[in-house]
Amino acid sequence: MKHLLPGLIFVLALGFASAAEKPREWTDSKGRKVTATLMDKSDTEADVLLKSGKRVKLKLADLSEADQKYVTASDVLPVPDMDVRTIKVDSNEANTQYDKRSIQVTLDRIRGRSYTLRVVWLGPNGNTVGIFKEETVSADKDGKLVFTAEYKGGKSGSEYKGYAVALVEKSEFGDTIVARGSSQKPFERFLEPKAEE
Repeated sequence: MKHLLPGLIFVLALGFASAAEKPREWTDSKGRKVTATLMDKSDTEADVLLKSGKRVKLKLADLSEADQKYVTASDVLPVPDMDVRTIKVDSNEANTQYDKRSIQVTLDRIRGRSYTLRVVWLGPNGNTVGIFKEETVSADKDGKLVFTAEYKGGKSGSEYKGYAVALVEKSEFGDTIVARGSSQKPFERFLEPKAEE
């Protein structure tokens, strides 16, 4: 038993180190360098997070031998899965001035990591669409979360326009959206950070 203990401690330490990758300097076969964090990998690519917060895929064949070995040895966790769907509608859009909507967000493969879930409900904003209501909750385990919004209608009935949901990962480089969902794809633009004025 005492001979197994040091090996077990080493394996556990290796597991904890690999679960939370740190930023490192990457070098390609031409000697160009970039600092980034390994987020995911495949047999042919390394998915990395740059300091700017942008995620890019690097071809393993284009990386230095040391970087290729690092990727092979790393045990990174996969990007979580997120499914978003409308589960309840209480409305008669054409004739009422009331609308209540519920959506369900299902998370999978969180694996002990901590994220923020951001839900944006959309409604009219003059002649366009804007944010009606925004909710943010911690998401640190697999499961289903339900969100509900109530709209008080305008002259033409319901003011509901749609929703957008983002699973956000915080890092030393800033916030990164790792998964998105929406009632209409164009509404995902409301998930992006506002440009500084």
